[in-house]
Amino acid sequence: MTFNPSEWRHFLDLLSNRPPLVFVHGMRHAVPIQSHCEVHSHAVLEIIYHPIGQGVTNVDGTPLTFDEGSVVIHPPDQTHDQRMDIAGEDLCVKIATHKGGPSFPHSCLYLPRISNPALIEDLRLLSEVGTALRPTEQILFNLRATGALLTLIDLACRRWKRQRSSPAERYVTQAEQYLREHFSTVNSLQDVADAVGISLDYLRHQFQKRRGQSLVRYVSDLRIERAKTLLVHSQLPLKQVATLCGFRDEYYFSRVFRRNVRSTPGTYRSHQATR
Repeated sequence: MTFNPSEWRHFLDLLSNRPPLVFVHGMRHAVPIQSHCEVHSHAVLEIIYHPIGQGVTNVDGTPLTFDEGSVVIHPPDQTHDQRMDIAGEDLCVKIATHKGGPSFPHSCLYLPRISNPALIEDLRLLSEVGTALRPTEQILFNLRATGALLTLIDLACRRWKRQRSSPAERYVTQAEQYLREHFSTVNSLQDVADAVGISLDYLRHQFQKRRGQSLVRYVSDLRIERAKTLLVHSQLPLKQVATLCGFRDEYYFSRVFRRNVRSTPGTYRSHQATR
């Protein structure tokens, strides 16, 4: 029953160059307090998202307590039941592999809480889809279900790694995550240190030591990569691109872009458009 990160990570790697998995069907239903689902198993993998509610599921005979916002993933043929201590709702998604494709891991995967809005929306949508799908719909839901499952696996593996890493590594990882989400609005590196909960000097030192680059350079790289995307895939003026990427003005943006990319933003946009 215990989550085996190496097993799930290996499965994740195997799927990187394989066709999408097969979406079977979804199901969504309310579960009242003290309701009990008898022990059963499925021939396919089952994702169960609990947007609300709390209870216990016995996985191959071992109890696992789940809370609001959690996800339990049962591989094929894994026995489990469910008892609700607080009334809630189950969003279920069933997924199969292609014939001859990689087998699902044998261990249960549990995420205490997920907060990714896009992932939650995917699980909600998939749970409401039945079995009568047109061929085109089947392809689309195969992709969506595969993406949702792989996102959950990756999230679980990263959480597991973070929990077992040193405090310094966790601080650096938290800083990276904070900056990926707020690079366009962060005003100073002190904001990052405050969000992580350590001193700025300590964060700077550990980030340089563990990532081989400064915090300033990391922020700059995030902003430049976003700027590249906006330059290629939009017609926004440079002033607006600079603002959306967190630069104080278009002149500073152009200077940093030219230093990092060896090209002006305008030249980069023109060159990419002709490729």
